[in-house]
Amino acid sequence: MIFEFKDVITQIDFPKVSDKKNIAAYISSSDFEKFHTVFNLNKTAYEKLNHDDKHFRSGTECCNDFCYGTLTMIEPDINNSFENKLVFYIRKNLVLIIEKSDFSHTICEKFHESAERFQDCEFSPERFFSSFIDSLISSDNRGLEVIELEINNIEDRIIRENEYKNFYEELLKYKRKLLKLRNYYEQIIDIGESLMKNENIIFNEDNLFYFRNFIRKSERLCSDVNILRENVVQLREIHQTSLDMKLNLTMKLFTVITAVFSPLTLIAGWYGMNFRYMPELNWRYGYPFVISMSAVTVIVCIYIFKKKKLI
Repeated sequence: MIFEFKDVITQIDFPKVSDKKNIAAYISSSDFEKFHTVFNLNKTAYEKLNHDDKHFRSGTECCNDFCYGTLTMIEPDINNSFENKLVFYIRKNLVLIIEKSDFSHTICEKFHESAERFQDCEFSPERFFSSFIDSLISSDNRGLEVIELEINNIEDRIIRENEYKNFYEELLKYKRKLLKLRNYYEQIIDIGESLMKNENIIFNEDNLFYFRNFIRKSERLCSDVNILRENVVQLREIHQTSLDMKLNLTMKLFTVITAVFSPLTLIAGWYGMNFRYMPELNWRYGYPFVISMSAVTVIVCIYIFKKKKLI
């Protein structure tokens, strides 16, 4: 997908690409291998594309006449574990997006959406790239909203139902997702700040504010993610508090039971001494008397504990 920006926006093929035209292109890695010279990119640029960077956040590099970088995309969907990856090259009249992996076809859709915004054909690499990045993160605040609601639902279940099965598995899933999202937005901020330095002077100084726009938006999203990460930590504390309360209630019950039957233990010990001249041993009603006294003792203890709201 290659667009030429002139009097009208025109979709063109590889043979019509020229470094004198304003071009925005989205191509695959295999196409870049075949046609990288068409975009006036040398062998070094091709080697940079094929460099396998194992780090999630990679830096943006500025060469003599172009800027290069990679971006690993994370969808703010807790059930979506795919990571889309792209490579970008930016020159004075070129924005080239190369797909390395696009499982959800998001990159292609967002690129086309960015191209459609340029109805006035006033193309600049700063403006188009900023528009493209903005398209990638435009709906992320809604995704973060969904995550926030899910975290709140977990909190409600802990408080109301006083239990949550597989809690720590769920907690770990949210922690991992939010960590990746934080790295994703910080990655975009790093890209924007590197481009704003304009080390190789390929950008118009008056257009650098376009980079600042998506930097600010990414900073807000990153701040939201950090707040959600704090909520997850608080969620663990709430869960631990809930477990402690359940344990305290259990210990309280055992304490009350022990306290109720302690007088009976005293009575059993008292009459178990079997001294020779204990009057109750030869009394006809001694046995029923001890039973009655034990029952009355238990009832009085239960009454006292209920009055003190201990049971």
